[in-house]
Amino acid sequence: MSEVTISGSDILGEKTNLPCLENVLSQAVKYLYRYEKCTYSDLEKRLADDFKIGDGFQQEDLKGKILEFKNEIYWVCKYLKLIQFTQFDPEGFVSISSNGRDFLSKCQPEKSQLENIDHLVRIKDYFVSFDFELDPIVVPYNKFTQFSNEKKAKKTLTGFFCSNDSDIQDFIRNKMERFEDRSICRSYLILDRKNSDDENFYILGYFALALKILTVDQDKLTRKQKNDMNLLRDQDGIPSYFIAQLGKNDMFKHNFKGKYLLDEAVNIVYECMEMLGCNIVWLEANKEADYIINFYKNSGFIELQSEIQEDKVERTQLVKYLNTE
Repeated sequence: MSEVTISGSDILGEKTNLPCLENVLSQAVKYLYRYEKCTYSDLEKRLADDFKIGDGFQQEDLKGKILEFKNEIYWVCKYLKLIQFTQFDPEGFVSISSNGRDFLSKCQPEKSQLENIDHLVRIKDYFVSFDFELDPIVVPYNKFTQFSNEKKAKKTLTGFFCSNDSDIQDFIRNKMERFEDRSICRSYLILDRKNSDDENFYILGYFALALKILTVDQDKLTRKQKNDMNLLRDQDGIPSYFIAQLGKNDMFKHNFKGKYLLDEAVNIVYECMEMLGCNIVWLEANKEADYIINFYKNSGFIELQSEIQEDKVERTQLVKYLNTE
């Protein structure tokens, strides 16, 4: 997976993506640093101008993209306030807080740097340095929709961003409910209890689990692999637990560890194993994404096989044998 980085000058081509969350965050900080304070509507207009979200933004659904971008600005403002980088005064003006100014004074950004989006203040350094306390809780998607009204639920889901993988972002925003209703998989949200408010919950990450047949070629397996899988002779399909989706929210990626997500997903699989049996959980990763594959290996998954799938992407399948621990 490759990181999406788009600057204002890059997005005049046809059917380009919206700028990723970190770029909008950095641009908002730059604007507030330069003008000291502004109204929310002024900030929104300025950011739309910076990224040329308007008639020059070539999209099939321009109105929808403008609304999507405004939603991103909304979450940027909420997040900057949440991490105490900005503040709202009684008159409704947005400005950088004392915490934010202390951080910027240490960075000492040059004016020339503020003109170039590639050399903006490293806002992520603030995310890492800020003592940000989270209180994660795993909530099944069907429970989430029961205790959250429709408006709050929808707003919450639109606050999940993943610039590294658009499929992960699209799933939680547009497909999760349908897949849940059709029992294709079961999805789980990791919500932050400490910082959620009346308007929305903050999503730290999510994962989705499914039952799926793992297809193998016994001729390519070692004797140990066959024993670990409890394979019968000539068996080429193994009922197993499949981690279909796993993703962190960009807003919290510097404060929330992916291992927490994976561990919680595997813990639920263990509960299923106690009730139903079946000893394999597996997932897939882009074969070229070494850092992701290494992340799974460090969590006890083993590379099994690779295959080129329908979308022409070669993916590695990694398995974890639950009855060998």
